[in-house]
Amino acid sequence: MARITERLADLASGAFLTQAVVTAKTALSAHFVRVDLRSDRFRSASWTPGCKVQLRTDRGQMTMRTYTPFAWDPAEGAVSLVAYLHGTGPAARWFDRVKPGDPCELLGPRRSIDLTGVGSRVLFLGDETSVGLAAVLGQTPGVTFVLEAADPAEYTEVLAALGVTATVVPKTADRRDLLAAARPDAYDLVVTGDAATVGPVRRDARDWTPAPGKVFGKAYWAEGRTGLD
Repeated sequence: MARITERLADLASGAFLTQAVVTAKTALSAHFVRVDLRSDRFRSASWTPGCKVQLRTDRGQMTMRTYTPFAWDPAEGAVSLVAYLHGTGPAARWFDRVKPGDPCELLGPRRSIDLTGVGSRVLFLGDETSVGLAAVLGQTPGVTFVLEAADPAEYTEVLAALGVTATVVPKTADRRDLLAAARPDAYDLVVTGDAATVGPVRRDARDWTPAPGKVFGKAYWAEGRTGLD
């Protein structure tokens, strides 16, 4: 029965997922890696900044992990992902073993967080899992990045390599450092990453002076849970 299930998963993936090839893999640090992909189907796909793709990590299964592409070149059919690797889960194993020339399968792009209505001044809050979306907005004037991380020095260097100048603070249980750094004058608020950050920040922002104009929020992960995005 297990082999039948695996075969059905492979057949379904061939019918519904985009078949791509890994063209490059670059270690950005001990915990961050960039992977470049190419597929003819990327040439005609409708993508806007903030859209997600879901990567199939293992043959014989339909295990998917979600990423925000930070570069999408329809002329070349090329897409770039950056991943934060921690633990030994399916995504960490995939990024560890994959190499240029390997095939891969993706679902999307699909809408995740829609930033088309964001204003000219933006406060962007997040963590290591926000790296793709931060890189999308890295060259956008008027965006202030305040991010939390287990290793602020490592994350600061990775962001700089991706063209993002950010304030990175240590991640604490009460998010005190993150909230203390998040006080520009007039802005829209974008907050992504850990659900334990997104919810409290959105609630806390109701009492900020001045208050955010618009609030865009997306929890990418939560401790002990999968499939949030």
